[in-house]
Amino acid sequence: MRQEWSPEELLANWTLVDGDWDLVANKSGTTRLGFSLSLKFFELEGRFPDVLEEVPPAAVEYVADLVKVPATDFAKYTLVGRTAEYHRKQIREALGFRPSTVADEKALAEWLAVEVCPVELVEDRQREALLVECRARKIEPPGRTRVEKVLVAARGKWEKTFCARTIGRLGQAGTARLLSLVAEDNEAGTALLAALKRDPGAVGLDSLLTEITKLNDVCKLGLPDGLFTDCSEKLVAAWRARAIKMYPSDSGQGARRDVNARSTPAPVRARARQHPAGAAGPGRTGLGEEAH
Repeated sequence: MRQEWSPEELLANWTLVDGDWDLVANKSGTTRLGFSLSLKFFELEGRFPDVLEEVPPAAVEYVADLVKVPATDFAKYTLVGRTAEYHRKQIREALGFRPSTVADEKALAEWLAVEVCPVELVEDRQREALLVECRARKIEPPGRTRVEKVLVAARGKWEKTFCARTIGRLGQAGTARLLSLVAEDNEAGTALLAALKRDPGAVGLDSLLTEITKLNDVCKLGLPDGLFTDCSEKLVAAWRARAIKMYPSDSGQGARRDVNARSTPAPVRARARQHPAGAAGPGRTGLGEEAH
């Protein structure tokens, strides 16, 4: 949550309204202030604060004045324990939310894999989208560790889909041609892959001619048209960068490493080496047995 709030924003967002006063009526002191701030925080964020410092100091001062409790008392409020759990239950019920379940986490991972991961590669934005979706579904987000597991699961599901779809589009002929490039002792294939991955360098006539040569070499591979037509340019660029990192152009051994010895999810070229057409890609679910 942002920490800077103008007086007008405090009035519009942190003021206790009629129903709020009914909830705090039987509370006093630190409990009264802590509950009030937790309530307004949840209304704004769709979640509870992880630490007291997340609550803006200006909001603490403002709400403390409303409920007639010293602002310094908020430091005594605890976010864990029976009292905190009871407060959270009251707030969820008042706002129509419910705690998330393992089933919710799996459903959210599926949603992210289909709707978000194909177009958004930045993890912070994926996390933000997850929290927004939880709020839309009236679900209190799972804890921070569980949120990260959901994100990992979603990325794993999307990578499997992406790899399987791409390998399927390659077909048997395309897969065979790519496999021949990474075959042991294929020096020509090693050289071609290294050239394709090499950074173009500064813009100039020589670099332009080099990139044209690369395009011609790719065309000679006979890859099917529309292999990545429904993929964002960011996604293709990200996988290219991933391939460069995993198979460095400056290493003659890079393109010939045994993919089966790797635990890190590999790009489509490596997946074609490991699996027949239509097989699943990287297997990072993050949920499944762990969730139970």
